[in-house]
Amino acid sequence: MVATRADVARRAGVSPSTVTYVLTGERPTRRQTRERVMRAVRELGYQPNTAARSLASRVPRSVGVLFRMERAGIDLSDLDYVDGVRSRLESEGIQVSVPVLHRDSLLGSLRGLVRSQTLDAAVLMDVTVGDERERMLLDEEMPTVLIGTSRQEGGAPSVDADFEQMAELTVSHLAGLGHRRLVFLMRGDKTQKANAYQAQRRALRQAARRRGLFHLEVPVPENVAQGLRVLDNDTLVEGCTAVVSNNPEAMGGLVAAALARGLSIPEGFSLISLGATGFRDVQERLVSEVSVDRAAMGCAAGDLMVRVSAEPTFCEHTLMDGILYDHGSTAPPWPRRG
Repeated sequence: MVATRADVARRAGVSPSTVTYVLTGERPTRRQTRERVMRAVRELGYQPNTAARSLASRVPRSVGVLFRMERAGIDLSDLDYVDGVRSRLESEGIQVSVPVLHRDSLLGSLRGLVRSQTLDAAVLMDVTVGDERERMLLDEEMPTVLIGTSRQEGGAPSVDADFEQMAELTVSHLAGLGHRRLVFLMRGDKTQKANAYQAQRRALRQAARRRGLFHLEVPVPENVAQGLRVLDNDTLVEGCTAVVSNNPEAMGGLVAAALARGLSIPEGFSLISLGATGFRDVQERLVSEVSVDRAAMGCAAGDLMVRVSAEPTFCEHTLMDGILYDHGSTAPPWPRRG
């Protein structure tokens, strides 16, 4: 098996970026570190990918925005990220595409795109902790940017939502209206590996606990029928008065079932979407939401791509605040409305 930069890093006990610094001389390193790295290079017979390194020193011609395809599908709102990346990079003469990878052979199909030179660089979506795609792309020395957080030491630059701030904004809005019992109708963990969905759940939990609010967490698959799980006849389960959801399909099922039972929003219960931009109820009214400016986040990822293409060792991790878009689907709980 051909040795990779990650193999050298493990053998030398340093980060992959330190290996790059030693081999390129782009940053000063300690003599002992250089000796360990060069010893590992010799022992492993590592051959730096000169073509990839040359590519990394100039602006790429094509960038792929890569989704995991573990979800039911790509949300229409996900395309806002793509539009943001495109608006930033196409002005630089860089083409942006959304390649479809094989679900059952994710790394194999991604490696094929890299080695066939179909892609010059990648923006990763649906990022997981220790994302295996990030590791593989960095081993291949391909310019890579994350929309999300992998927590990987020596990883790629990234931009992500500040989920703690978003959860605090959501829960404080509902608490300010008088809600004390909340349902969190969330995407389930079994198929949703992306760190974003798990981070949203943790942050909501913590925000509710800080205020001493009752909260019922209901993680469900992305399925319309699953929305019924938080209804109990003509009320929400457990006496709850408000629903927070990051699951558009289940949210749609909840809204339709509520209407069929004579429940209107926000008179019957309040509903707020977390991160699902542009969700509408059955009467085509926008539902209140807390979300980041997705196009702006995509544009920020494009900025990072330009930087890392010019400076291969550049690494920066930034967070963006969410914004409350109040479309009238939240109100004080009945009968306390006044």
